[in-house]
Amino acid sequence: MKSRIRSVIPKKIIGININSQKRDIIEDIAKSENAEAVFFGNEIMGQQVGYLCGFKGFEKAEKVGEKITDECLIFSGIDGRSLDPILKKLREKEATVKLKAMVTVHNQKWKVGELIKELRREHLHMNGGGSGEK
Repeated sequence: MKSRIRSVIPKKIIGININSQKRDIIEDIAKSENAEAVFFGNEIMGQQVGYLCGFKGFEKAEKVGEKITDECLIFSGIDGRSLDPILKKLREKEATVKLKAMVTVHNQKWKVGELIKELRREHLHMNGGGSGEK
C-alpha cells in the first residue's frame, strides 16, 4: 500500500489595497484563527496568486501590472468551515471587503489583477449591476 503525504498549506489572509484601520482588524482576526495576515498595494497586480501565497514553483514576475485600486481579500489554506467565522467577525467589526476569493487549483496561476477584475465582474453580476462587462 502506498501512502500519500500531503503538505499542509499555511493559513493566510492576503489583503490588497486595504486601509490601515481594516488592516488592524484583519490582523487581529487572522491571529484568532491561527492564520497569517499579509498586505500588499497595487504593486503586485502582475504577480501570480500562487506567488503571494508562497507556493512552490511560483516566482516573482518582473511585470508590475495595471493600476487597480479595489480592495480584495484572498484566503489561502482556509477551508469553507473556517471561512464562515472569519467573514462573520469582519461583518461584526465593520471591516467587510466586497471582493473576496479562496485560492484554488484554478486561480493560483492567475495574475492578481486578473483575479480582481473577475471578482469585480462577479460582484456586479451577483448584485444586479448588469452584465458585468466593462
